[in-house]
Amino acid sequence: MTNEAPLPTTAHFESRDCLIQAALRCFAKYGYDATSIRLIASMAGKNSSLISYYFKGKEGLYREVFRHLLTLFGAGPVQSPASGQVAAEPLEGRSRLHALIRRILIEVEAHFQSVDPLQDAAIKLFLSEVQFPKEEVKDLIRERMEPSVRELRACIQGIRPDLSPAEIDFWGITIQGSCVSHALRSEFNRLVWTATDPSLPLEDMATRLTNFAYHGLQNA
Repeated sequence: MTNEAPLPTTAHFESRDCLIQAALRCFAKYGYDATSIRLIASMAGKNSSLISYYFKGKEGLYREVFRHLLTLFGAGPVQSPASGQVAAEPLEGRSRLHALIRRILIEVEAHFQSVDPLQDAAIKLFLSEVQFPKEEVKDLIRERMEPSVRELRACIQGIRPDLSPAEIDFWGITIQGSCVSHALRSEFNRLVWTATDPSLPLEDMATRLTNFAYHGLQNA
């Protein structure tokens, strides 16, 4: 006779998801340090002991919340015919760079078109982690970003094979930052840059950002 663990029930998943959603709201509003297990449980309408049962404590719950955020802000690993390999010719590097920039913009646009009631909290918490990553989730960030970073490095090296690793990373950060700024800060950008076109199609934005990066790399 074997002692098999019982299969999770619908109530199990509902309680778990309820705690994750409540934690997301609390972490976004009050910050990690000021958010207690008791506060999360109270907002979720659940017993605080369930947090230890499902997540082994606040740190484990925060990791699950951030895993949830990463699914909201990304569609998964980069998929390309030669992802991670150095492009043979500059034009190939440009083509792959355009595909990657387009993908980043599509991911962010899809999130902003979502009707998820937790969207505002998710954006606030995500941006907080982008600026000041906590030790609890640094490995999750590296794991999620590694395919895109590897592909971006390959694109840059294909366009400028003479650059050093440090120079490649500098340009990678610059290109990635430009995409994120255009995608995540659209309302702020329209407020400050009053002549910006709010109806600019995503495809045109991807092409402009690619041209900007490509010509900048060629003339660096």
